[in-house]
Amino acid sequence: MKPILAMAKTTTMRLFRDKAYIFFLILLPVMFLLIFGAMYSGDSFSSWNVAVFNDSDSKFADEFIKNATKTDDNENGFFSLVDVDDANDADDKLVRGEIDTIITLPENFGEVNPENHMPSGELTVVYREGSEQTGQMVSSVMQSVMDEINAELGHPQPNFTVRSEASKVTGLTNFDYVFAGLLGYTILSLGLVGVANVIPADKKNGAIKRIHATPITNWQFIFSYMLSFLVFGVLVMLIMVSLGLIIFDFDMRGSWLNFAVFALLSTVMMFGFGLAIAGWAKNENQGSVLSNIMMFPMMFLSGVFFPIFMMPELVQKASTFIPLTPIVDGMRLIMTENFSLIQVAPQLALIAGWGVLIYIVAVRVFRWE
Repeated sequence: MKPILAMAKTTTMRLFRDKAYIFFLILLPVMFLLIFGAMYSGDSFSSWNVAVFNDSDSKFADEFIKNATKTDDNENGFFSLVDVDDANDADDKLVRGEIDTIITLPENFGEVNPENHMPSGELTVVYREGSEQTGQMVSSVMQSVMDEINAELGHPQPNFTVRSEASKVTGLTNFDYVFAGLLGYTILSLGLVGVANVIPADKKNGAIKRIHATPITNWQFIFSYMLSFLVFGVLVMLIMVSLGLIIFDFDMRGSWLNFAVFALLSTVMMFGFGLAIAGWAKNENQGSVLSNIMMFPMMFLSGVFFPIFMMPELVQKASTFIPLTPIVDGMRLIMTENFSLIQVAPQLALIAGWGVLIYIVAVRVFRWE
């Protein structure tokens, strides 16, 4: 371990003196955080995704849902129906932002009022706490529909009304949910942009050849560079989390200790991909091409910028096998749903599997020149 630690210290000090490297390794992820944080902060309404609970047996209620739901046969519908298993599942999806509101039609909705012999009822719109704008928007649209129905019935008193209320389950902002993806992108860029470009550059300037003249072995070289970049990784993650808390008021639901352990293991694993590319590549051009080939599928198919549940089913299944997916999923579960390390064991198992595999590959494909 002594040669590994000595070389890691030397490499770290050298990299801190490289201003261009500091920019791409630290400032670039911060810029992405500020840009995407500004886009996703606040209360934005981007879709009409709702869960509907129809407790009524009336034909009127069935027809109402059918006409209001947007389908291939009904393009005039004003919301997209999202399937949920039960009320708890609906609450979870509401908190995560997978649905915008929960609409409930009570048992007596659409039944004939004995006083005026007209169908009547009151539906409930439940919105995410902190997303009052969304709740008001959905409620106003629903109320306008009800007003049209009341006008068609020709009765001066409104038979159909809308009631809106905030969910009892405290919701997350859009930024809270996206933040895990931005941290995942940071880990990805540290591994495939930072690590993958430094070693080929050192090969070009002859630094690696001079190191090869020492008794250090392939695996010692690989792990010394991993420790060096891990210092940068911890620093960048601290900066990102601090900015998320201070500027965008990030709401951390889980344990910081669980998050730190998970993020550290994830970073070590992702660095293995950068080290494998950098060790094999003869020059910076090869390293850059290979890192881009690996980076873009991970960036767009692992839930970094776009939630996986919004992707086609086939893509969702394929994304399971992408190394970045368990990182983003695990951090999101810890940060937004207070999952423990035991609960994210499936993600940790995937990270461990990828980590062992990629470091074996990195040591075997490494070449000094």
